This record gives sequence, structure tokens and C-alpha cells, in this order.
Amino acid sequence: MKNLIIIMIAFFGCYTSTVIAQEMGDKEKMKVFEGWAGRWQGEGAMQMGPGEPKKSKVDEIVQLKLDGMVLLVEGKGFVVNPATKEETVVHHALAVLSYDKNTSQYKFKTYLKDGRSADAWFTVLGDNKFQWGFDVPGRKIRYNITIDSAKKTWNEIGESSVDGTNWGKFFEMNLTKTE
Repeated sequence: MKNLIIIMIAFFGCYTSTVIAQEMGDKEKMKVFEGWAGRWQGEGAMQMGPGEPKKSKVDEIVQLKLDGMVLLVEGKGFVVNPATKEETVVHHALAVLSYDKNTSQYKFKTYLKDGRSADAWFTVLGDNKFQWGFDVPGRKIRYNITIDSAKKTWNEIGESSVDGTNWGKFFEMNLTKTE
């Protein structure tokens, strides 16, 4: 009985140490996003066919959740009716970013207010440079993000491609951290 108790204590001690080490590794991978947390505001522009890009005011709220293990991003785009001064929501998205220790990859799940969602890939390209994207039928979509923590700016450019080689810009967003 005494030997069984010693074995159980050793097992649970090793198990707990492994879990803590894995969690610390995941937290380290998520630390690169600490500067994202806060409120960001600015302007976005999306090219929807011929003509001028459609512009909107943008408000993004970014939060670290679960003790820094998950990043929650909620963004809204608004247009203002010049006659009534009323704001209309033209874009509303929610995204969840985490690090998957089983695959050693970031997971980025996005949701739109119209019910669409995507399981996107996400890559850290270097200091404050990130890229994420997904495929839709007949097209690849990617977004390049640059965050300047010192200037408190966020620039994001969306591009699409039919062949994965030639890319065309369809979206740009420029935000400033306000909180």
C-alpha cells in the first residue's frame, strides 16, 4: 500500500509538471500578442467590384482571455449616413486566436454576423508582422498585419488570388490604439 501511494504521488507530480510546462510553452507562444490587447479605432476600405472602395469607420476590441492563452478580437465597421448622421453596422466579426500545442500551430477561427465562419491559418512572420488566411472556392484570401507598438498603429491589408502566386489588394485597414 505504501509503495502504491509513492507511485501515485510520483505519477501525479510528473503529470502536473508536464501540464504546467506545456501551459507555459503555450503562454510563451501567445506573448507575442500582448501588445494587441486594447481598443483600436480608425478607417477601413474594401474594394467591392468597380468604382471607389467602400470606406467605413472601424472599432476593434482585442482581449487576452484565459490567463493569456486565447486572444479574442471583435471588430465592427460603420458607415455614417450624411443626411441623418446615423451609423449603420456594415461589418461585424469575431475571431479567436490560440496556440495548439498538439499541432504546434496557431489556430484562428473567424465568425461573421451573417453566419459565415472560417478556420484560418495564422503565421507570425517576424517582429510585429503577422499573416492569416483561408481558402474559399476558387480563391485564396490572406491578410497581412503590421502592428507598431511604439506608434500604437495597426495596418492590415487583405489580398486575394486565384492561383496563389498573383495577389490583388481588396482591403486595407489603418487603426490607432485608443485604450
